Amino acid sequence: MAVLFRIFLSKLLILITLVGFSYTHNIPLSTNSELDSSKTRKILMIGNSFTFYWNLPQVLECMFTIRNDNIEVDQKTIGGSNLSKHWKLNNEKDYFVDNYEYLILNDHSTNPLQNIDSCAKYIKLFVELSKKNQIIPLIYGTWEYPYLKNISKKRKSNTMEILDSLSRINQATYIPVGNAFQYIEQNYPNIQLYMDDQKHPSSNATYLASCVFYSMITGKSPLGLPRRFEGKNIDGKKIYYIITEKNTVQILQKVADKVTKDLR
Repeated sequence: MAVLFRIFLSKLLILITLVGFSYTHNIPLSTNSELDSSKTRKILMIGNSFTFYWNLPQVLECMFTIRNDNIEVDQKTIGGSNLSKHWKLNNEKDYFVDNYEYLILNDHSTNPLQNIDSCAKYIKLFVELSKKNQIIPLIYGTWEYPYLKNISKKRKSNTMEILDSLSRINQATYIPVGNAFQYIEQNYPNIQLYMDDQKHPSSNATYLASCVFYSMITGKSPLGLPRRFEGKNIDGKKIYYIITEKNTVQILQKVADKVTKDLR
């Protein structure tokens, strides 16, 4: 049965790719008639280090706050984890997903290319759980770092195309962070997107990802957002979640605006 499912899924992904790659935006995230600035909406980000590096959840929440969007962001993150592990933990400990309006799903970065069965299975399970609780599911379209690029160049589809296809199959919303990375790499190669391991996101990359998420969720352009965001630690002392250089931040905002403009 598993073999038949894998064959079916592989053919379906290839068919979708041949028809043409397009970002998924099947579910409207917000409309002017639906937005209520007095109501606090909540997002739960489920994932790994690609979600928590450089305080992505906090930076995203700060972006919402500065624009008066009244959206809070929580996280369930474990370094190196995948959606399979989170599904088991949710069943054991209960993530209380029914308390949220949006659910952001971040699978392990290698799974779309190297473990498609698991990636498809747990995206499907989480999306079904979301819809059961009237939650909007968002698929974190992660990027291809050098190791993954060496794999995908021998395949018919890359990581972003596969995650986009799985989003469409499950009628979820694809968040094109990896596509924004790709645009930066092709047009602004001097902007450093990776840490020394050539895998995890730099502070530039996390700011870029935050802008993409912000734009897709609110339907607004990220142009003009601040380049630094601060908060307070447990002792009430000021801390900075992220600080981005002046010239770089303008490029990151423009790229995020470009890749989301026709989708939000």
